[in-house]
Amino acid sequence: MSEIDGLRERVDAARRAYAASPVRGWGELGPADERTGERWDRGNVLGHVAEILPYWTGQARAVLDGAAIMGRDDAGSQARRAAIDSAHEAGEAPLLGRIDAGLAELLALLAGMRDEDLARPVTVRIAGAEERGWDLARAIEALLVGHLEQHLDQLGERDR
Repeated sequence: MSEIDGLRERVDAARRAYAASPVRGWGELGPADERTGERWDRGNVLGHVAEILPYWTGQARAVLDGAAIMGRDDAGSQARRAAIDSAHEAGEAPLLGRIDAGLAELLALLAGMRDEDLARPVTVRIAGAEERGWDLARAIEALLVGHLEQHLDQLGERDR
């Protein structure tokens, strides 16, 4: 199995888990994040996931099209925060719909890639953090696939 096939399998599993995720925990804050101290409820998590999928998929697509840098500036970080904070206004069903559409786009991105694309060097810049010299494989793992799985863990929905 190729590395891309493995990523696609993990995204497929995440898509099934998000789709099957029962509605519960809306408004109930989870434990504090070890790094930031933030406490999120289900809505905050779903709002965040709905925002990161198109954002980071677009950034990865830009790298495939020749960009050498991907990341967020201050405005991108503000948009991320707004997605988390406005999740309750959006509602569960629309957020899950946006997540499913974002996962379909990520799967389409991976379907169009070759394993050698994963070796492309990229500088990752995130507001408030140092620049990171990664390859596209590490960026996709950290910012998309692994990130999706971490939030499923946070929701208590992975491997159910």
